[in-house]
Amino acid sequence: MARRTGRLLTCGALLALVVAGQPAATARPERPAPVGSDAFTPAQPYRGDFPDPTVWRVGGRFYAAATTVSALNLPVLTSTDLRTWTTRPANDSATPWLNDAMPAPASWARTQVTSGGRAWAATWAPSVLRISTGTFVAAYSVPRAGDGRRCISLARSAAPMGPYVDATTGPQTCGPAGVIDPQLFVDRGQMWMAYKMEGAPDRLLVRKMNKYATGFAVGSRNHTLLTASASWEGTVVENPAMIRHRKRLYLIYSGHGYGTAKYATGYAVCRTVTGPCVRRTRLLVTGRYLAGPGGATPFLDVGGQLRLAYHAWPVGNVGYPSSTSCLTTTKGCAQRRLYVATLGVGKRGNLLVRRYF
Repeated sequence: MARRTGRLLTCGALLALVVAGQPAATARPERPAPVGSDAFTPAQPYRGDFPDPTVWRVGGRFYAAATTVSALNLPVLTSTDLRTWTTRPANDSATPWLNDAMPAPASWARTQVTSGGRAWAATWAPSVLRISTGTFVAAYSVPRAGDGRRCISLARSAAPMGPYVDATTGPQTCGPAGVIDPQLFVDRGQMWMAYKMEGAPDRLLVRKMNKYATGFAVGSRNHTLLTASASWEGTVVENPAMIRHRKRLYLIYSGHGYGTAKYATGYAVCRTVTGPCVRRTRLLVTGRYLAGPGGATPFLDVGGQLRLAYHAWPVGNVGYPSSTSCLTTTKGCAQRRLYVATLGVGKRGNLLVRRYF
């Protein structure tokens, strides 16, 4: 994670609105493995590529997980101040390089093999929820073996940093064109999963989970929260994440193409978990320092302050490179790094960004 600035930055000082009327984005393809990303060395400070972050808290310690980096199924960081993040320790002394919080993905997932012969899967946008003392559940998206369609699966652990074990024999859900970006959350005692259904247009859905978080509740169904329709979204809405704060239910989401500076984070206010949801505005957009801020997840810190974990590119260095030539440039290789914003609530429940990182 980049260092927190030493002063409070205003919205206008850091982030400027994206120019309207840009060409529509298309749904994101299978993303390439990042070139030139920082090594994910066990138990060391880390500020490299960490896309689609999710953050959860246990006591006074925070944990963050992200889309796969360094051929890890579930990369996990930990922090006590939301500024300095440290990679999880190795699983054992025999494999000191292996600090994967989920050493193996679902048995039905499509896997790749590293040069060292280790199998891993291209996991996306995980969400981790503690459902009871000593029980943590991770939801994530992964391509299915055979047809490569992205599906959602569930893994469990007795500790926040894992190891998480996925014992499923098949996907939780796949959808006609694939599903991604699951978020597990609890509202008024009931557990839910929000996720994106890919299509034309994209849809953000929510569905009730059973109390054990082993699957959807019997008799439950999908409820559509939003479809891609606002001009700034292009044809893409994704990364849905819901939280109730100060008696209002907020839906945070991303829009447009993730590999461009047009990517942004917006929000809506929902009457109930199943909708209807009314768009408000964008929270995070490309500005002077950061570009394409998105993949965001809201959470509460120790003091009950609303925070927002998100990723962003450095301005002027957007999109994963296709070769290692970036290693010899002054800018270096583009990465989507982890940042944590502080949010406030204004009139009519409007969310305000008080501090960006």
